[in-house]
Amino acid sequence: MEDNLIFAFVLTLLAGMSTALGGAVAFTKYGKKESLLSFGLGLAAGAMIFISFFELIVEAMKFFADEEGSSAAFIRVSLAFVGGMAVLAVIGHVSKGVTDKLKVSKFEIEKLSQDEESDEKQTKLYRAGMVTAVALAVHNIPEGLVTFLTAIQDPKLGIGIAIAIGLHNIPEGMAVAMPLYHSLKVKKRIIWLTLIPAAAEPLGALVAYLLFFRSFDMHAIQMVNVFLASIMVYISLFELLPTAFQLKHESYSKWGLLVGMILIGITLAVTG
Repeated sequence: MEDNLIFAFVLTLLAGMSTALGGAVAFTKYGKKESLLSFGLGLAAGAMIFISFFELIVEAMKFFADEEGSSAAFIRVSLAFVGGMAVLAVIGHVSKGVTDKLKVSKFEIEKLSQDEESDEKQTKLYRAGMVTAVALAVHNIPEGLVTFLTAIQDPKLGIGIAIAIGLHNIPEGMAVAMPLYHSLKVKKRIIWLTLIPAAAEPLGALVAYLLFFRSFDMHAIQMVNVFLASIMVYISLFELLPTAFQLKHESYSKWGLLVGMILIGITLAVTG
């Protein structure tokens, strides 16, 4: 696995940098196409759900079934999966609570934007963008861990996960950029500020390396894989798909979900 170390770090870095790409996309005509965004979110969700259930969990079940029997393996994998979901739920609840207390709504952004000289506008919109950036940074650390640890074990699978997470990060970058743009009006500076959540992904990779990499054995690897699967399923079910459906292009979201699963399924079948 050491041969894949640099590759895994680079892959995680690229996935994180797509947040900054989202910040740039927010200022183009493509940033206004909600149908394309909805399809992309569905695509990312489909890819991550398929990888989780048909690759990571299946491999873990096979390994532990050989070691300790099917029943014990099912219990172990189920507890690890539910535990991972619970951890993400707590992180999501805390970050959402902080964001909800401090951010301004889309309606307030539009209202304040009508008054170009409003000090209240400048303060609220700047705070909205910065708080969103910090909250997303906390949220992105586990995603960096997912990408890094998967790429260490299986570079081809890591590429698929990095693409899925990268697609997911683009609308996050847009969410940070838009309120800051109404406040600062300086595009280059705003794109730099989107690097706050982007940097969290390679930070997650560094944490994974320091805590897990040198002490891994096969039991630990499989348990981490189940935990990674739970993270991706949580992100897909409770963030990507709800966001996609809110964009009022449900058919695009569904097609994206299906295409994401098909593409990853074909990739796994071809690469073995």
